[in-house]
Amino acid sequence: MASFQGMAAQAVVEANPLTGLLKGARRLGGIYHLDYERAVIITDDLLKRDAGGVPRHGFLLAAATAPNREHDEPLDEDEIILLRVRGVAQLPNQSEVVATRMAAMRDADLRDRKPSEILDTLTEGQIQMSAFECDVLGTFYPESVAGQAFIQYGADIDNVYAGARYFVYTPSAETLKFLASYPQRTKDEIERQIAPALIELGHVRFAATRRRAVAAGLAAVPVNVRVTDFIARKTAVLGMTRAGKSNTNKTICTAIFEYSQTTKRPIGQLIFDPQGEYASVNQQDKTGLRLLGEDWVRIYKLRANPDDQQERSLTINFYDQSHLPAVRGLIEECIGDLEAGYVHAFKAAEIENPDAEDYPGGDKDSAYLGASNRARCGRFALYALLAKAGFKVPSGWSGIRFQMAGVVADAILKDYGSSTLIKESGYVTVKTMDGLKSTMDWLCRHIQAAEKATDRKPYSGPDITKWRECVPFMAIRAAYDGSGGGTAILNRLKGSTDFHDPKADANLLPQVASDLERGMLVIVDLSYGSERVATMLSERLVRGLLDLANKRFRSNQDPMRMQIVVEEAHRLFDRERANKNETDPWVRLAKESAKYEIGVIYATQEVSSVDRRILSNTHNWVIAHLNSDQETRELAHYYDFAVFADEIRRSEEPGFARMKTFSGKYIVPIQIAKFDHDMINGARKASGQAEITVPGQVR
Repeated sequence: MASFQGMAAQAVVEANPLTGLLKGARRLGGIYHLDYERAVIITDDLLKRDAGGVPRHGFLLAAATAPNREHDEPLDEDEIILLRVRGVAQLPNQSEVVATRMAAMRDADLRDRKPSEILDTLTEGQIQMSAFECDVLGTFYPESVAGQAFIQYGADIDNVYAGARYFVYTPSAETLKFLASYPQRTKDEIERQIAPALIELGHVRFAATRRRAVAAGLAAVPVNVRVTDFIARKTAVLGMTRAGKSNTNKTICTAIFEYSQTTKRPIGQLIFDPQGEYASVNQQDKTGLRLLGEDWVRIYKLRANPDDQQERSLTINFYDQSHLPAVRGLIEECIGDLEAGYVHAFKAAEIENPDAEDYPGGDKDSAYLGASNRARCGRFALYALLAKAGFKVPSGWSGIRFQMAGVVADAILKDYGSSTLIKESGYVTVKTMDGLKSTMDWLCRHIQAAEKATDRKPYSGPDITKWRECVPFMAIRAAYDGSGGGTAILNRLKGSTDFHDPKADANLLPQVASDLERGMLVIVDLSYGSERVATMLSERLVRGLLDLANKRFRSNQDPMRMQIVVEEAHRLFDRERANKNETDPWVRLAKESAKYEIGVIYATQEVSSVDRRILSNTHNWVIAHLNSDQETRELAHYYDFAVFADEIRRSEEPGFARMKTFSGKYIVPIQIAKFDHDMINGARKASGQAEITVPGQVR
């Protein structure tokens, strides 16, 4: 049997490579009607049975051949038409055939005999005739590329014959592999002598019922796709829960990792894992992505195991001054939808040290020193607010140091004790959680008293004028004691303590960016903590990575090649969100990913909620079971998925999907391969690592 190398195959031994496509094929019948979009073929029950059945959406080949000489004679027309079965069709004499069938069944029933025992051969042959309506997908025809015979494909036909020139065949297993994997090799790749990186994503599956496919040897025909189709492009993996979306994503991610290692081209992958299924070796798969290697997989999670070399904490230390920009960013995202005046003042508070270069006298300039102290007082207020919200102060924290009049410091020490603060010459340092709250409580109480003072009842405490005039401090104080008109900021912070880890010692974004630049697979485990925390963490990462990508783009630097995998994409890419907020990180990702060569794999069961601009710019589609006609109607706008709508709703088998890839010329029904440990070990081998076994597995 001929072996077809790739999607746009190289030469077959014969002078005309098309004849190789008919080797092992089984004749099904002939065409009695053909136009540019459809063909009607006529056949009979015996031919259908010998061909191994005719499943709906199955591929058929139509060729102008000499009967029984298909393999050793030139084709009358130097082309083979690719057909796809749509459904049954009416015969020209359908009413006569039906009448004859009815009569045969009636007579057989009356005589208690089989119809074949009471019918003559001619009549029996007549009632077994039937017809199928097929879509015309395109034409295979021969070309010569770099001195080799090459099978080219066109997505139409360029002539229609009125006569019955074409016989129709069901392809052999080898030809079906060629059809399902076309084009495994392009003209350009042949000319440049490039071998594409292919992955066996699964095998051909036309129907949920597989009895006849098994009997005909067509139940395990592999479907090979090129890994590069998924890199730097958008991929939609659609289907109901338990339809196999995560299995598909894991298979693709493993293939991209192996490709990256084989080609020595770093391609980082960032997976947002809402259920923790990517981050663990689970019982369903008996393996996991984390087994790709300690040096190549990094897992960020809220409850990281300090003894696990692969795990890192998702959190940051809110009291580490080096994390101040990240802290402010997280807090601002946490309160982003609040509109009160004191919230806007809180957001505008200047709590970061000013740039000394902006002042004539540098860091000795009196104006600089004043601004610097006001910023420190603002930071003190922020740390006190965090302490009040329940953010634990790290043990051994160096504290926050700022100016404070000696008389004020003495009054605080008198009221709260020596552990509250450390007094120096014109400065104090606060190091503890209780010290932050006690110092802030004292200042708020006295500021409130001074604000209520009148001529009749003047303020009698220590002079706190400088604190009342410190804009950053007063802006945060309004959130601390509710004097701004509400406690919304404090309440939001109380629900966000999962972000904070007093032991964390690094900022998340630079770590993740560094991991991705190395070509690592980064899993962000969002299964712990509240949904709000998960949303904010993922949005912050995406926003930061897009900003980095934009900076490289504007600097004319090479892009940082990365892939981002998003589950539950309907929550992130929804149409209302995209129309309302152009600065939303997910909207930005959807719109800007192509410019920055960022690949996006998004999985969802709600196609109709995803912004149409995203769907229209999606290159790869893997469609598993969807149970709603609303979703399949939305899907019908893209390629010819409308043809498969009924089966997409009806067939619930996990992994049974319809696939259209960037390189693929037509939709291929496929059973996605089950993600397994052999895939992991294949990728480990590409990265120079030894094979490993999973617990309880013997190799």
